[in-house]
Amino acid sequence: MALQAQSEERAELGRLLREHSQAIAYLCRSIVGESHARDATQESFERIVRNVGSFDGGRGPFRTWAFAVSRNVCRDMLRRRGVESGVMLEVDEAHLDVAHVGSLPDEALAQKLDMHALERALETLPEPMRTALVLFHMHDASYEEIAQMLNVPMGTVMTWLHRGRARLKARLETV
Repeated sequence: MALQAQSEERAELGRLLREHSQAIAYLCRSIVGESHARDATQESFERIVRNVGSFDGGRGPFRTWAFAVSRNVCRDMLRRRGVESGVMLEVDEAHLDVAHVGSLPDEALAQKLDMHALERALETLPEPMRTALVLFHMHDASYEEIAQMLNVPMGTVMTWLHRGRARLKARLETV
């Protein structure tokens, strides 16, 4: 009976990880940059699996907890690399495949270049502000969820979102 319960728990964890894998990978990429995203994502999954026993569903959804674990992994990585909040992360130009871009229709090319500009602009923001923006706009996290994930008051989240949008707008207008 205990073996069956353990097997069901592993299956559920596998389902949850598959369900949130792309969001976790994107969050990691937005925090540590393209060149370190794969390592951060893998380490996040390992830490989630190792620490799933500490997840308390009564305190919030799995997604909130998993994002918090992933963010902590990424912040640890940044600390190990000596990158401080607010310092522009390295930009990996490899994800903008110039040979492939040349064959895209004009609209698709513009979208790809716009996305590249947005990613570069995001990388100039301090890590907490960047994370809040990504969680809110890309993962539809609420103010409350973001506050819980980042362990800050909801007012701070609202300020980061407001200021982050203003900084992104200013940065993108100069491009």
